[in-house]
Amino acid sequence: MLVLALDTALGACSAAILDTGSGRVLARRSEPMERGHAERLVPLAAEVCGEAGIGAGDCRRFVATVGPGSFTGLRVAIAAARGMALAAGGDAVGIPTLAALSEPHLATAEPVAVLAAIDARHDHVYASLTGHDRMLAVPPRYMPVAEAAGLAAAAPVALVGPGADAVLGAWPVGASPPVILDEAAYPDIAVVARLGAAADPATSPCRPLYLKAVDAKPQASAPLFGRAR
Repeated sequence: MLVLALDTALGACSAAILDTGSGRVLARRSEPMERGHAERLVPLAAEVCGEAGIGAGDCRRFVATVGPGSFTGLRVAIAAARGMALAAGGDAVGIPTLAALSEPHLATAEPVAVLAAIDARHDHVYASLTGHDRMLAVPPRYMPVAEAAGLAAAAPVALVGPGADAVLGAWPVGASPPVILDEAAYPDIAVVARLGAAADPATSPCRPLYLKAVDAKPQASAPLFGRAR
């Protein structure tokens, strides 16, 4: 199966093609950007498909990061993945952004938990805490930075994501520092592709994941994806 993965949730526009038969990522690209995801994503996906020597219609699974992230940005990849899946007769799945940020450190031999954090401003972060066995100790939540720091400092931890610096700034006095600090501004799109290939469409829907009330809301007369849950 060929998988097309897309990410526009945070500070990049990314696309990758994964061949599950060989386990190879055939092509991938990430372009850092804060704005302009909507204009860039489809051309970028076409370029990545061209590099892989395929058409988007050859893919049977389409993956998008579903949040938390930029309210406007994450919906760009979701809409694209759902539209392409419909056109190709494939399926669309969603991968939480915090899971994609955590995964590279869960795959290492270092037996530490992973606290993934995304800056939500106003002294808050979106965060999750995952054990090295991939069991969620703390599911994705919107929480004060100090609370996230307290969770992270309780045991050896990898602190990852674009909110890592904010969490480190609230680190409890006298607590051991993180074993690993990775301030990645956006997920590795190859990781998103592999997680998406393994996901069950029934339990990983391709729809926005909101952890708090959004700052901007779609018009009530023409919602893009229905009401936020």
